[in-house]
Amino acid sequence: MKLYHLSSGPLRVNTYFLVGDEGKAVVIDSGENYNAVVRTAERYGLHIDAVLLTHAHFDHAGNVKKLQDGGAKIYVGEKDAEKLLNDDNLASSFGRRFEKCRADVTLKEGDVVEEAGLKIKVLETPGHTDGSLTYLIGNMLFTGDTLFLESVGRTDFPSGSRSQLINSIRKLFALDGDFDVYPGHEEFTTLTHERKYNTFADYD
Repeated sequence: MKLYHLSSGPLRVNTYFLVGDEGKAVVIDSGENYNAVVRTAERYGLHIDAVLLTHAHFDHAGNVKKLQDGGAKIYVGEKDAEKLLNDDNLASSFGRRFEKCRADVTLKEGDVVEEAGLKIKVLETPGHTDGSLTYLIGNMLFTGDTLFLESVGRTDFPSGSRSQLINSIRKLFALDGDFDVYPGHEEFTTLTHERKYNTFADYD
């Protein structure tokens, strides 16, 4: 498996391309910039089979309708699915355009996504939104806006919950061993680093 990375859009969302069989790719958090995603896929000779959303906010999911129309299967947490169809994706609040999209597949804790010859495990990590997910494959965690480098996601948007986020961070920290952490924004990190330097999970 190969991993490619793109940072794009006004909020610099991290988009990840997981490459499996014969150049087939799974995209995690496709962002807003459709053209940037397509150019990246073309540069590496990839076919996007599926898009896995960590959550349904516009900056992470703003181009999924176009990608779906192009043949990609759209996955999202079952509690975030309706946000792709209503204003809880926050696009209107930020003055952004959003093409509504009905997800092809909704996900819950313990599901395994099998696309492009890859098997990706689903962890429910609510807090930033009630339907936020983390994806686990090999030694990699794709945490969306749950866990950042020495920080965590906001909880003041609709369906956000500080107590749920604390529990989700503790859940990730309780995983056995170390993992490379690929967040929805900013720099990459590791779970070992976050266990040591991210103090959020110590809060009551």
